[in-house]
Amino acid sequence: MKKLLVLAVALMSVSAFAAPYGASGCGLGSMIFEKDNTWWKQVLAATTNGTSGNQTFAISSGTLNCDSPTAGKTAQVEAYIEANKMALANDIAKGNGETISGLSKVYGCEDTATFGKALKSNYKMIYPTSDVGTNEVATQINGVAATACGTSI
Repeated sequence: MKKLLVLAVALMSVSAFAAPYGASGCGLGSMIFEKDNTWWKQVLAATTNGTSGNQTFAISSGTLNCDSPTAGKTAQVEAYIEANKMALANDIAKGNGETISGLSKVYGCEDTATFGKALKSNYKMIYPTSDVGTNEVATQINGVAATACGTSI
């Protein structure tokens, strides 16, 4: 029981910077316990987010209170890249696929085929090593999107 309490306090302190949603962050828990920052309700909200597995989806889709002005498109792109890491790398290597179509929608790029070709031709720049981080991938893709689609974040 002590370990559970310590874990709950640690989770609350890590996400304490998500002020618009309380300590639990965005997700289903923030909707259920909306506008109630009592510590025990924030623990329940964080538990709801964690056990239902909805927070990652909510962040990437911009739903369930995860569409704050501070999140912006950068967070959406990074969440999308992180959630689709392997499939996106494979699709970029091919120059087409579902993840490129989805990413194209996030950027508001109307010509998915051109975007896919541009990503493919810049594959080595986007993925210079096998352990490249999501932020670096997002930065490189943003540059490609600016050129190929005329949109950037």
